[in-house]
Amino acid sequence: MAKAQRSGRPRDPGVEQRALSAARAVYAERGWSGFSLDEVARRSGIGKGSLYLRWPDKAALLVAAVRERARFIAEIDTGSLRGDLVEFARGWRDYLRTDEGALIFRLGVDATFSPQLAEAFAEDPYPEHIRATRAIIRRGLARGELPEGTSVALVADLVAGAVTNHVHTTPAHLLDAQSPDRVDELVDVVLAGTQKRSEVPSGTSDL
Repeated sequence: MAKAQRSGRPRDPGVEQRALSAARAVYAERGWSGFSLDEVARRSGIGKGSLYLRWPDKAALLVAAVRERARFIAEIDTGSLRGDLVEFARGWRDYLRTDEGALIFRLGVDATFSPQLAEAFAEDPYPEHIRATRAIIRRGLARGELPEGTSVALVADLVAGAVTNHVHTTPAHLLDAQSPDRVDELVDVVLAGTQKRSEVPSGTSDL
């Protein structure tokens, strides 16, 4: 059962941002095994009681802190599916190459071995950046830019997954040397694949 958010005083965005920033800094330096609310409170200058008013435990705080930096995706809306996906792919690539972007991958690995982190993930399996990415696909479907019946999750996963894999498996100097249009090509391949798949009669294969 999901943990209910504790009620309390009206939230101060400035306080929350200080806490989230401190949480990311502590996690980057100490990892999950060294992450503590005591240290977050010390660095942020926020009492532990105030932290508990906003997050039920340290796992919930850390998950919120790491995911918070990916909210830029919710702001993407160019008016076209390809434009949205290209902007997303470029932004996701650049984000993953930052220190804060690396934390989102690290958090997923740590959650594999920590029941407390895994529980925090389970309480919010579709964070804002995932919902926003899928919203991009839904808008494209509504505008008729994708074949009817196209899987929203599949297209979102193909683009996000390909960019993630590319960043994590390509040496930094090769990423730096690549054409800025590389992720644009990735988006075009995915979109072409959705069109091609719609042209294949049910029960047949073009392999």
